[in-house]
Amino acid sequence: MRTDRRKFVKQSSFLLAAVLYPGKTIYSMFNPFAHSGLKDISQNFGVYTEKGGTIGWYITEDVFVVIDSQFPDTAKHFIDEIKNKTNRKIDILFNTHHHGDHTAGNYYLKQFAGKIVAQENCVTLQKKFYGEGENKDKQVYAGTTFKDEWETDLGTEKLKAYHFGPAHTLGDAVYHFQNANVVHMGDVVFNRAYPYMDRPAGATAEGSIKYLESCIDHFDKDTKFIYGHAANDDLITGNIDDLKLMRDYFSALLEFVSNEIKSGKSLEEIQKNESVPGFENLTERWKGAKNMNLKAAYEELNNS
Repeated sequence: MRTDRRKFVKQSSFLLAAVLYPGKTIYSMFNPFAHSGLKDISQNFGVYTEKGGTIGWYITEDVFVVIDSQFPDTAKHFIDEIKNKTNRKIDILFNTHHHGDHTAGNYYLKQFAGKIVAQENCVTLQKKFYGEGENKDKQVYAGTTFKDEWETDLGTEKLKAYHFGPAHTLGDAVYHFQNANVVHMGDVVFNRAYPYMDRPAGATAEGSIKYLESCIDHFDKDTKFIYGHAANDDLITGNIDDLKLMRDYFSALLEFVSNEIKSGKSLEEIQKNESVPGFENLTERWKGAKNMNLKAAYEELNNS
């Protein structure tokens, strides 16, 4: 797909608006999935997909845990549907990072949640990007935060949270249900899709590589992963090979852009490439995603 500079700037502006000012009309431009609703992925575990990042959930007779909250309207839809599985209130709501399609629904879910937990930078970034302007009164922040690790006993299950450094943002957390060996990765993985690279919030390809390497070393081939986004709803869960592919994509992105820079090409010339070599089959979840990745890598390599 070829995109000239003027069109790319316009598309990038819409995307930035969608992330900073979450709303149904704008976000739907690059989130084309239909409402899929609840889906069981293993005993007591499931996901909810509609608009925004994947909501993960864990339910037993004694506990109800939710990871990420999408938007207020879809958070309500989630609660309406999950009532068919449990009458419990949410014991803990976790946020994987600050982006509006993962935290805006906190505003609705706060009435059901005993507490909200996130990595400390998640709250800092949420306040920085959403704490002023028209959305400030609808922001609900985690009251419990952690720096590197956090854990809790969920009865027959144990959950441990990890922050391995900057990746998709400065405040990414992954949540591991240790007994079931299920991990919610948030947006550290856009499975088989070009990722959103939020440089103002600290995203780097190099940081993502290191973060994914840490996850690959920490988890194993039997771990079941939930991803914040994917090329389609059938790919929002997977295995450790998906993490390796995401890592390899970031490595290929940096190598490709570095070689293009060394050959004397400008950013505009680099963006004329149809894809990153070796990753021709990645899906563009929104128009301009590939070019956004090339621009982010270009800026990272030039320290700009």
